Amino acid sequence: MRTGTGHQLTVRAAAFVFAGCLLAGCSADHVPTKYQLPDNVQFSYRWTAAPELDLNSDAAIVTRAVIESAFIATITRTTDKQTIGTYTYPGYTRAVDPAIRDEDNSLYSVWDAGNLNSWAPLHGTTYAYLVSLRKPSGDPAARTIDALTCVWFNGLSTSLEPGKYQSLFVSALLPQAVELTLTAPQDETPRLTALGHGTARFPTADVFGQWSVTSMQVKTRWSKKDSGYQDPCATLPSNPVPQEQLNSTDVTFYPNQLPTLDPYPGWPADTEPPTNSTGVGK
Repeated sequence: MRTGTGHQLTVRAAAFVFAGCLLAGCSADHVPTKYQLPDNVQFSYRWTAAPELDLNSDAAIVTRAVIESAFIATITRTTDKQTIGTYTYPGYTRAVDPAIRDEDNSLYSVWDAGNLNSWAPLHGTTYAYLVSLRKPSGDPAARTIDALTCVWFNGLSTSLEPGKYQSLFVSALLPQAVELTLTAPQDETPRLTALGHGTARFPTADVFGQWSVTSMQVKTRWSKKDSGYQDPCATLPSNPVPQEQLNSTDVTFYPNQLPTLDPYPGWPADTEPPTNSTGVGK
């Protein structure tokens, strides 16, 4: 137990130092520890998207980083305002408005209540689909973008007893329709592309640039706020989840952990923080 506590404090301290360096403008040489995933994250993310969308666009990169970070924070029980920067990707706490925690249908509150948090390691693959990136109707110059995604946790497994492997609990197996509200930098020149693909499961540099996130809501057909909302995750023409793992409404037991597939599009295997004066990459 002492070792786990020490590891958490070490990672948290590194996150605070990294954030301080970003604000001060120091170089990568002065950042003592690069970001690492917590020990219980033994899974990957596999993203797909609607045909007209590029997963390597700046808006898509920020969307991916937000969703992945929020899930990591959920399963490590670090979603409150004091701990949110412990395991989220570099730049997350600067980009994401802390007031999001208190909004209706907040991603944090829904996922916290969804039997997703666990100290036991999670293995397998989280599947996500980028449905749309939309600017406000009739205002092509607007910097605000609504990003709609679908996320499935059916491809994850955990072990609560040695040699026994199972899926997550029932409420975690329902497809999650998540909508983010992003605000682009004033200069919308693409700057994050080089940081948005690779063989790694996580980034080691800030992949948020000067983008900001002002809303993160789970929008499902059970939402009280949107009772007439049509869940896009239930009717996708091309569902990325393997058929044998799809639409399970009961806890499923497996002879082995579910496979951790290669991440897609992944992150660069060894990235450095942006070095230009705007802090948004080359």
